[in-house]
Amino acid sequence: MKNLKKIVLLFTVTFLIVSFSNCGGAQDANNKKVFIENPPFNIADAYYQNWVAGIKEGGSGTNIHIAFSEMDSSVVIQNIYFRNHILEAKGNLNEPNKYVGYLKNDTQRDIVMDADPMKEGQNTLSKPFPFQLEENQAVVEYWYGGKKNYYKISSLLQKEMIPYPQQNPHE
Repeated sequence: MKNLKKIVLLFTVTFLIVSFSNCGGAQDANNKKVFIENPPFNIADAYYQNWVAGIKEGGSGTNIHIAFSEMDSSVVIQNIYFRNHILEAKGNLNEPNKYVGYLKNDTQRDIVMDADPMKEGQNTLSKPFPFQLEENQAVVEYWYGGKKNYYKISSLLQKEMIPYPQQNPHE
């Protein structure tokens, strides 16, 4: 009788584990992001530009610039996916059809390494990046018609790096 209970318990636990793992797999398949081939906008210019500060603490990074020549008035540009990062697409009131994503290179990551597993448990896991992109590719995430959409920019141009000066030249 004890063996029968163990077998039933083993099958129940196995069934539950398989059930939960299948739910997650089905969810990933349903959330697959599809690129829109004919978006409600035209891109006039798209490029990225590396920069480096003139002082050590200033850091370095890359700015992604996207200018639209035509855009449906109901389109809302949300994010730019570039080099395994999701960047907020920031607009400018003076130039409403231009957006920039700012990627700052992190020299230090906030990871807790400790013998105490409770302290290490404070680390947040990074989410998997949803796209496989080349170094010069980006994805624009936008809302249109009440739905989130994605458009892939296949070839961003790279402009010359901007080396910022060590101090303000106007001082």
